[in-house]
Amino acid sequence: MYTTVFGARAACFILLRMSLAVYGQSNSSNTRPYPGVPADFSSFAAAPFWPYQTFVTEPDFHPPVLEISKQPEASDGLFVFAPLPFILNYTDRPALGLIMDQLGNPIWHSANGYLGQLEVQQLNGQNVLTYWTDGIGGGFVDAHGMGTITILDSTYRLIQNVTLNDSTFKAGDSRQNMPLIVTAYNSTPYNLSAMGGPEDGWLLDSLIYEFDLRTNETLFRWSSVEHIDQLPLNGTHQLHPNGSIIDGNNATHPWDYFLANSVFPLDDGYMLSYRHYWCAVALDSQGNVKWNLNGVDCGDFEPANQTGKPWAFSWQHYVRPRNGTADRNLVLDMFNNHERTVETISLLQDPEDTIYALSRGTFQRLPNEHKMIACGQIPRLKEYDDNDRVVMKARFGQNNQVSSYRSYLVSNWSATPYWAPATQEPGGNVTLSMSWNGATPDVYDSWMIYESSDVNGPLTDVSQQVRRTGYETNATLSAGTRLVTAAAGRGQEAMRQSESLQVELPTI
Repeated sequence: MYTTVFGARAACFILLRMSLAVYGQSNSSNTRPYPGVPADFSSFAAAPFWPYQTFVTEPDFHPPVLEISKQPEASDGLFVFAPLPFILNYTDRPALGLIMDQLGNPIWHSANGYLGQLEVQQLNGQNVLTYWTDGIGGGFVDAHGMGTITILDSTYRLIQNVTLNDSTFKAGDSRQNMPLIVTAYNSTPYNLSAMGGPEDGWLLDSLIYEFDLRTNETLFRWSSVEHIDQLPLNGTHQLHPNGSIIDGNNATHPWDYFLANSVFPLDDGYMLSYRHYWCAVALDSQGNVKWNLNGVDCGDFEPANQTGKPWAFSWQHYVRPRNGTADRNLVLDMFNNHERTVETISLLQDPEDTIYALSRGTFQRLPNEHKMIACGQIPRLKEYDDNDRVVMKARFGQNNQVSSYRSYLVSNWSATPYWAPATQEPGGNVTLSMSWNGATPDVYDSWMIYESSDVNGPLTDVSQQVRRTGYETNATLSAGTRLVTAAAGRGQEAMRQSESLQVELPTI
């Protein structure tokens, strides 16, 4: 037995940490995996729409308005998240990946489509942008496809796509290579009669892989099904209220009994969160279970305080070791998706704004010892200072209308896109609109405008320079301008120039 104090409750690893498959609950139409969760989301359609932004230069881009309030001591940085509407046929409010500043201005957006675990990480000492896509366009609910992990550099050029299909297995010391640690799912036939299910049943096997990105070789593989002797099926809480299993009758609707939703490397193994057991488990380098810590009875640990079970947690996300090793003085951070607390080192609560997020979520420790909480299913973000006071609140949608599986606040993302800026001049009103998707605030601060009264040019001299104002900047063109181009500028330096644009004469 172990004795520990662990914390705290709030609410793929280059090592990269990503997921290659499912991010949610079964999509069976008669399933209610948690109390109060509707079988479908049709009731949300009647809720009022959250306001969305529009831009002349990108008429199909509609990011949500970011409602934010912050104290002077709040951290600077950019929000990295991937809004996903629960009603997937909202074509004017599609799922996409976003980076936004703290004034609510978009910085970068992906093409339309769900991005799982959009995150800034490091590869070879350089910041990279990573995300997962399901390959079938199903979004969060149907994300059972063979997914792909994408790694982009700071110009948004593709470094590498990674899929399980490309990988070969070779055991080795992964930490001496370029490791990518991922979780994955596999629909697996299994005899579920011991749990009251069919003998020819199906369940979702939660898998961990570690790849060497240089060779695409698999250095480590772990399967929950192959360790049922150590983590038995009857430890799950993913059951109907009457105790019967949820789904499991066929490969399309397997029983999601385990759900490994985060993995993190330890010095000699891995820290794994398996949500449906309300557990965190330490694995050794061979994949054997060293110990488990659960929110029901503390598992292999003696609780530091028995009174009222203050250490209890459930349906957790994003378990991360803060310090120590798997065998000594280990401190854990986690996002607890239930309204029960943990034996705490610190307890992050906002008594003026209680939020109950049933699924998803992020706990992020910031460089200045502040903490950022993203509420997953609820589109809310909060920052706490080192005294656990709320110093920032942000919101990007109506509750239960939109979510983001993970959300982060980053201060280390600087990007200069490889593509040219976009310009648009709606015919005849002599206003030029300019934007450069992906360029961070440190890259450029103004727009240099080149104008010619001749439709054939040339465009050689800067006619005016205007300050950058958010994602899209507008400028009034000189009378008689027939040809125009704009360059993103930093001081007096032109960073990148748009294509030339012919200006229509005003209609009389």
